[in-house]
Amino acid sequence: MLRALVPQPPTFAVAKFAPPVVQPLIDAGSCQRSLTLALQGIARGLGFDAFMYGVTTSTHPKQESRTYVWTDLHADWVRLYDQRAYIEIDPRLRAVTESILPVIWHRSAFPDSKENREFFDAADVFGIRSGVAMFVRNSFHAPAIFVLNSSMAEVDESRRQQITEVLGQVLVVATHVHELFLANVIERCLPPPTEGRPLSARERECLQLAARGFTSKKIGVSLGIGERTVHQHFSNLLAKLDATNRHEAIAKATAAGLIER
Repeated sequence: MLRALVPQPPTFAVAKFAPPVVQPLIDAGSCQRSLTLALQGIARGLGFDAFMYGVTTSTHPKQESRTYVWTDLHADWVRLYDQRAYIEIDPRLRAVTESILPVIWHRSAFPDSKENREFFDAADVFGIRSGVAMFVRNSFHAPAIFVLNSSMAEVDESRRQQITEVLGQVLVVATHVHELFLANVIERCLPPPTEGRPLSARERECLQLAARGFTSKKIGVSLGIGERTVHQHFSNLLAKLDATNRHEAIAKATAAGLIER
């Protein structure tokens, strides 16, 4: 998970004018209390059970970078998401990258495909059944996603109305989380929390093909995934191998016996 960071004083000079909904997070940061518990409390106060914030520090869509995830979801879900490469099929990600508006999501809102069934069946075990997701933009051009999850399986008209009524506050929380942490991550070049973790099967496949000279586009065609997803896999594996580029990652993976040249 994303390391708990205490924003720099200049950030708090702006943060002191923040709306009441994010005050618990700011208070926790200034007093060095648990930011996870503070944000968890905000999420529950808005009617949700858990949160997830993910950001990549790439300034260009095709540039691999370090990726950070901060969440109070069970660690087993985070590992499963990584190992099964759910980033390739997560319909929530597709929805938010195609919309500038928050997306109220639940299983029935997406096509009943084999991939979606697999994803939502796995998520259901961890109580991830509905919620709201949004794409957050910023001056660093570092894309981020903020998701609030609920264990409610369906979003009926009453529930949709409840979510709609707090969407403004959700947006405020998302932008403040992004602002309070992103500059610190980029400026301090903190190592991602995934460093040292084993590569997923898909990451190994991408790296193996790269070692054979395949471009991102060719890797995507070979594996049946999008070029954007290929870049995301390389972003993750660079972080895990503590490599600065593909060539270094290939060298390290080869030396460790993870792939063959």
